[in-house]
Amino acid sequence: MPDRWAAAANNVKNEKDDKMFVLDTGNEGGAAGPFIAWSARGTQDGSVPPRSFFLRDGGSKTPMDMTKGIVLDIETMKTGWQHSEGIAGVAPEWKWNSSPAAMQPSPGEGWKKGISIRCAVGGGNVATWEQAGAAVWQAITNLAPQLTKQPAPGQLPLVRMTDAELLQFKKGSTVVPTLEVVKWVDRPDCLKEGAAAGIASEPAPKPAPAPAVQAADLDDAEF
Repeated sequence: MPDRWAAAANNVKNEKDDKMFVLDTGNEGGAAGPFIAWSARGTQDGSVPPRSFFLRDGGSKTPMDMTKGIVLDIETMKTGWQHSEGIAGVAPEWKWNSSPAAMQPSPGEGWKKGISIRCAVGGGNVATWEQAGAAVWQAITNLAPQLTKQPAPGQLPLVRMTDAELLQFKKGSTVVPTLEVVKWVDRPDCLKEGAAAGIASEPAPKPAPAPAVQAADLDDAEF
């Protein structure tokens, strides 16, 4: 496992070996949909209940049962800063870090820490969790120590939601999903690329950036 995967968030080290997961929490591009999103208070249209994940595919929103878990492709995940005007249908701007081990300083006011992770969501289907905000960032920060325990390179965590916790700020609050690694699994075929997935090697088209959704459908309060 590359050295860049070390738990810089809290310097947690796997005592069995020197492999570590790196997440520097620190004080452009796009991903392929459909998209996973966390909503602390539910969506405005009522299609997604509070404290739940949902799948966005085009204009549809489908609640997800995260107690069953999804597989996170932590070996290709990205972290960075997002800026969005919160206008539905308008893609946010991203500035990605060179690696999850190196969190860059904030580009300025209005930028929020975020992630982009390809996920196997069951049935051979793949979705991208690409989202920024206090709740999402805190959830990944809390999960990072468990990611140090990768038993072998190439194995990925099956992660489920077990609870949700209120996070209070001086002004406002949000709700953070509590995530846990259920077990480590071999990379699912749906997360393989090229020859590893039995696909002829051809240049892949550049994916479109994730369209923005109304801010009220996602986090409630930010850093």
